[in-house]
Amino acid sequence: MAIWTIARSRNYVNELIIAVIMMMKKIIAGSLLGLSFLHAGLPLHAAGPVTEKHAAAFTDAYTAQAVRAQMEKVASWQWRYINARGWNHAPTDWTNGAMYAGMMSLTAVTSNSFFTDRLVQVGRDNNWNTGPDRFFADEYCVGQLYAQLYSLYKEPVMIDKFRKLADSIVAAPHTESLEWVNGIHHREWAWCDALFMGPPALAYLSTATGDPRYLETADKLWWKTTDYLYNKQDSLYYRDGSYIGKKEKNGTNVYWSRGNGWVMGGLVRMLDNMPAGYAGKARFQALYKQMAYRIAALQTQDGTWHASLLDPDNYPAKETSGTGFYVYALMWGINNGLLPEKEFLPAVQKGWEALVGCVQPNGKLGFVQEIGAAPGKATADDTEVYGVGAFLLAGSELIKYDLRKNATGSFVISNNTGVNREGDIVEIPYGDFTAKLSKSTQKSFKVIDLLSAQEIPYQLIYEGSKTPKKIILQVSAPAGARIHAAVTEGTPAQVKAAAYGRYVPERKDDYAWENDRMAYRMYGKALEQVPKEMAFGIDVWAKRTSDMVIDTWYKLDNYHHDNGQGLDYYSVGLTLGAGDTAPYGEDTIYFPKNYRQWKRLDNGPLRTTFALTYDTWQAGSIPVSVTKTISLDAGSQLNKMQVQYSFKGNDNIPVVTGIVKRKEPGTVLLDEKTGVMGYWEPTHGEDGTIGVGCVFAREVPGMKTDNVHLLSPGTAGSQQPYVYYFGAAWNKGGRITSAQEWFSYLETFAQKVKQPLQVTIQ
Repeated sequence: MAIWTIARSRNYVNELIIAVIMMMKKIIAGSLLGLSFLHAGLPLHAAGPVTEKHAAAFTDAYTAQAVRAQMEKVASWQWRYINARGWNHAPTDWTNGAMYAGMMSLTAVTSNSFFTDRLVQVGRDNNWNTGPDRFFADEYCVGQLYAQLYSLYKEPVMIDKFRKLADSIVAAPHTESLEWVNGIHHREWAWCDALFMGPPALAYLSTATGDPRYLETADKLWWKTTDYLYNKQDSLYYRDGSYIGKKEKNGTNVYWSRGNGWVMGGLVRMLDNMPAGYAGKARFQALYKQMAYRIAALQTQDGTWHASLLDPDNYPAKETSGTGFYVYALMWGINNGLLPEKEFLPAVQKGWEALVGCVQPNGKLGFVQEIGAAPGKATADDTEVYGVGAFLLAGSELIKYDLRKNATGSFVISNNTGVNREGDIVEIPYGDFTAKLSKSTQKSFKVIDLLSAQEIPYQLIYEGSKTPKKIILQVSAPAGARIHAAVTEGTPAQVKAAAYGRYVPERKDDYAWENDRMAYRMYGKALEQVPKEMAFGIDVWAKRTSDMVIDTWYKLDNYHHDNGQGLDYYSVGLTLGAGDTAPYGEDTIYFPKNYRQWKRLDNGPLRTTFALTYDTWQAGSIPVSVTKTISLDAGSQLNKMQVQYSFKGNDNIPVVTGIVKRKEPGTVLLDEKTGVMGYWEPTHGEDGTIGVGCVFAREVPGMKTDNVHLLSPGTAGSQQPYVYYFGAAWNKGGRITSAQEWFSYLETFAQKVKQPLQVTIQ
């Protein structure tokens, strides 16, 4: 079909679409979610009137929720297939390298940590190596995955081997001709597909390491290949030198759809890794635009790009691997402002509609041309991993578009680490959070995850004042994922209490608190009148239920017996217990008397916070008083402790944080570099085993054990909070059942403290 005919057809259909859009806007105006966001350009489709029903269906298909669902469906099928039947190609092969690229794009938008974890396992299984043919671009396409994972996890093993290979690529002369002879493809990028395999692998390595040499080499070699294979008159690439001069049945040059799709995919992945001000960026952008206009004009009526770009009638079947890369690249151009939305969005949406139509009910993506070097046939049953990769890349860009265009008043929570954040609490200053909300919305609002359309539970934090200081939200974000959220007016769903605390006058002035993991208490003045029961430090109650139990257990007064929910068998005595802190000097811990005043600052459902104040006592020769502010979040094994001393005459006083030891051997972790102190107690008969730990967001030189405690020393200033984290786990709680799991939890928690979730308000 001539370009003029396509353009005229699009204009006609768009006129019909605009009329439908105006009518639909009246129906759904003001709605943020639901059947949701109305796009400016609906897709072209088969001839016939654009009914309101059709328009709504097409609109729904492009929402972020719908696109993510399709991505997860296709990705899940592919991993099920691999797990059941094994790899069709080596895990380091280019085919899988393209799939990994798409899978990585999925990790940014999914809430399922399986996909990220599976990719990390691929790297481990590969021993983080590329394929055996070292300078063959097909064999190091997998380097894109390693570099992207390294950017999250910062584990040098992930890129060490690939980086050595990349150094040798940088050092090579690259002076050979690209003629398709003498196995040139084993040494140079002599075929157009290589522009997806090789250059992005080097570019992502530049981004990961900050070393510009890899990007500069990719830039130089890209243009060597382009000068040889790119036909400026047709704005397309020959597959390799052997195809120059070859003709299709209709007399046109042979331009392979998938080959040029790989080029377009490689182009945008190169541009994604070019920093602002990069000298060669404009040249790549110019090439991208030339190809984009040409490719958009070659889309067929069924929405795909057939195997042969200039002779589609000779290859009448749909072809989804090339189509996936084109949808990906064109949508990327719209998102990044290089292509006009009005002209290109209809082609993108039509392409996505065609791709989704090739997904079978079980998630298998069909119509993927099998491995080859030229245009070929494709059937509904033909699939390959690289087609899945292209599909996922395309979907990721459609999601970006939908969120950018329609998620007004939103914010993004980013997990820029290699740690899966399951049920984590993120806090935002309340003034920042409400700055762009209307007064009516501020009175009653819901927070919605735009990619799942589910509510995000939250709590307003008052810190003892009459007005909110912060808002906290409980979210789950796998490694590298982003949560896109928006605030809507309305009554939020009730959040089940998962953090609670109170003063317990009926039990000798205890202050007890808990979350959905464990419970704790500290002791008040009344206990001092019972010498046999007297204790100083922090007590732990072991729980196997997520329900709040404090009130029930105190009422029944048999909590030293396991009633099915857990029990209190932890022994504190005249020690620091499960992570308390006190002044220290000359191998002496200067304990205060028990607390005298309490104040509850916040109390659930997601965080409970309180402050305990102690009377002045002598820390050696120094009179000292202290306030301890403790907060416990839902889903956390650890509390946050802020100890604020008041004293005169010294800049700092030495303090020590301790965990009481048992007579029988336990397992100890003292990691001064990460600031982690952990203890896995000896098993206490049928009651099980408790793990106790403390985390400091800094190095802690001098950690040690004595006859009574594990000890972490420090210094505290007057009126300056001394901050750390303490807590416990119980093996019968089912979540953490061994010393190894407990110490891993503590180390991971330390990383989370140092690298919190990031919030960007749009």
